[in-house]
Amino acid sequence: MTRVAVTCLQLLRDLEQHRAPLDDRSWDVVPAHVPGQHLEGDALVDAMRDCVGVVAGDDQFTADVLAQLPTLRVISKWGIGIDGIDLEAAERHGIVVRNTPGMFNDEVADITMAYITIVVRRLVDIDRGVRAGSWPKPPGRSLQSLTLGIVGLGAIGRATAVRALAAGMPTVGTDPSPESREAATAMGVQCVDLDELLAKSDVIAINAPLNAATHHLIDEAAFDAMREGVYLVNTGRGAVVSNDALVAALDVGKVTACALDVMEHEPPPLDDPLRQFDNVVFGSHNASNTLDASARVSDVAIANLIEELERS
Repeated sequence: MTRVAVTCLQLLRDLEQHRAPLDDRSWDVVPAHVPGQHLEGDALVDAMRDCVGVVAGDDQFTADVLAQLPTLRVISKWGIGIDGIDLEAAERHGIVVRNTPGMFNDEVADITMAYITIVVRRLVDIDRGVRAGSWPKPPGRSLQSLTLGIVGLGAIGRATAVRALAAGMPTVGTDPSPESREAATAMGVQCVDLDELLAKSDVIAINAPLNAATHHLIDEAAFDAMREGVYLVNTGRGAVVSNDALVAALDVGKVTACALDVMEHEPPPLDDPLRQFDNVVFGSHNASNTLDASARVSDVAIANLIEELERS
């Protein structure tokens, strides 16, 4: 019998609503127990034993893990990011990797703009004050007075630009892709290189994927190049921003406030120095997580799995 695993938290939550195409093929569906955000190491190997395919979340399919899964033929990634999968090792083992690009553009862009508004209008400070019994009225900044710099002009970055431009924010962006830059320019985004973006932007939104070129792209030198009192929002990937460099920038006041839906270490350990800053708003890598988007992506991820297994 064809045995397939589900390790994605969102699909595990809603599996009964989406498993019909798998049951129609009489496949053995194995829901994994995922106690945290994802599986890795021996726990992932155990969950995947004898499976030919998986609808995966943010699980860490390293070369060592893949070497212990001789029956695996297809990884259908629920969502966009495939930085947790060793693609070279997967290719060596003949494992097909698919993801679901373009499914969360609006959801992540909505959250990006929400985070921008939260930090520049100091909404968390107000909430904390009211809960403590005071009635604070801290002055914020008007969106129209701030230049937004978008790092990563893919579909999510451009969806963020649509919202920022509608709010009246002058918007600049950077991306290595000529096609992305051309599409962003047609929308009214001024495309610049990273150094110019860092120098011009009052608010910086990270919408870049994680790869060798973007790992710690925002490092100590990048923070040095930013304007004093910049705001930072990261809804891309945590390790695009160096945790140590961000802590240092917050410590000296270079960054006025930041919102982090994603972090270099997820979840952040209790002794993470970022926790000491009241001007850091934490998310939980949850920007894409709406019931509507989850349903769309679950259907596509299952369809990708079926297509590849029936092709092989």
